[in-house]
Amino acid sequence: MSIETKKIEDIKEFKEIIGNNQRIMGLDVGSKRIGISISDPELKIAISLKTINRDKSIKLFNDLNNVVQKFKIGGLIFGMPLNMDGSLGKSAQSVTDTALLISQNLKIPYGFWDERLSSVAVERYFEKPKKSRKKNMINKKEIDNLAAAFILDGALQYINN
Repeated sequence: MSIETKKIEDIKEFKEIIGNNQRIMGLDVGSKRIGISISDPELKIAISLKTINRDKSIKLFNDLNNVVQKFKIGGLIFGMPLNMDGSLGKSAQSVTDTALLISQNLKIPYGFWDERLSSVAVERYFEKPKKSRKKNMINKKEIDNLAAAFILDGALQYINN
């Protein structure tokens, strides 16, 4: 089931608009990479999937389309990097623009979830307790897809409560 590209204002709508056994894909959009997570078909669990590089648009769209087809994705949740005071900054505008391009290309409804400090939370959770903090953290690519799962998990909890 594929429906037109539509920005969802209240992500609880995803429960009504996506088809049976479809999943939601969470995206943590950065300037160099995009972390990807997916939900289970029941929209209860966020699963960290992978990180892809933001190279050329055609490759990016093909990579994302492959995930959409393979996992029957019916909606997209983008992490929205709001400023700490809740206002929109340069990063938020970049994510908004990227979300529109991706959703139009994939022809999938999309929405946003507040991602303030998601990467920081993931880094702190997985930080290894050693002397050199920088050398002992998990790989940045792993942080991106884990941050995407963190974002999607928050959205799924909201959808289901």
